[in-house]
Amino acid sequence: MKFLTFVEIDLRKIIPFLLGMFALAIIGFQGMFYKIASNANEDLVRGATESGVAMNEYLKTVDKMSLTSIIDQNPYPVLILIFVGLGLILFGFYLWYKEWFGASKRIYTLLSIKGSRFRIFTSKLVVFLFIFITYYGVILLNIFLSSFIVKMILPEQIIASNLVQNFILHSQILPFALPVSAASLLFNLAFIVMMFSILSVFVLWDRSKKIIGMIGGFIYIASTIAVFFYINTLELYTSERTLANWAFTITVLVLSSAISYYLLKKKVSI
Repeated sequence: MKFLTFVEIDLRKIIPFLLGMFALAIIGFQGMFYKIASNANEDLVRGATESGVAMNEYLKTVDKMSLTSIIDQNPYPVLILIFVGLGLILFGFYLWYKEWFGASKRIYTLLSIKGSRFRIFTSKLVVFLFIFITYYGVILLNIFLSSFIVKMILPEQIIASNLVQNFILHSQILPFALPVSAASLLFNLAFIVMMFSILSVFVLWDRSKKIIGMIGGFIYIASTIAVFFYINTLELYTSERTLANWAFTITVLVLSSAISYYLLKKKVSI
């Protein structure tokens, strides 16, 4: 069986779930943002009424509104995206972990197919990355849709210019859901691969050594989490912290992938 066939099979299984999660992300974000933008417009109308002046004159006294000022003060739409992202992480882990359980135990059929066992690991990883790349695309789509809602609801003269660009560059809450630079995107993808490789160590160790392997897997996961939090509690300059996180991510990624390769090849029996 070809590598792309492994990927295609998994994609067919996850597409219905992804469509549901992405629909939730779009409907939830846009519904909540529409409510927030409508409330902002009502506040403008109320302010003009209470001031006893025409709307056009009142708007001259009010600061321009942007996606940054609206969403950063009411972060609930972005929180929806964050929860969807967490759900996708859990689903990605489940996608790999569930293969070993159930009545069919499909993974053992895959392991018996002629060829390198490690392609099973890499095919799951490709699907895992696909999930998050499309997730980032959905976030960008939400931002563009929000800019249209702002222009539809609020008076034109109160809307700031470059809504999407300024929100991506200046929002304080958006980076929690979306990497806002090429460097942060690259790090996020590397971190996602590292998380997948850590989970794989747990799964493969558990399947090759049963109870002892499960305990060892938990210790391995707990150790990496502890080291990561320790690094981020150190008093470092921003550039030093960035280098430390990159060094940690690459080291754990390489180590976990090597362990997974060894366990798949030598320890996991059919």
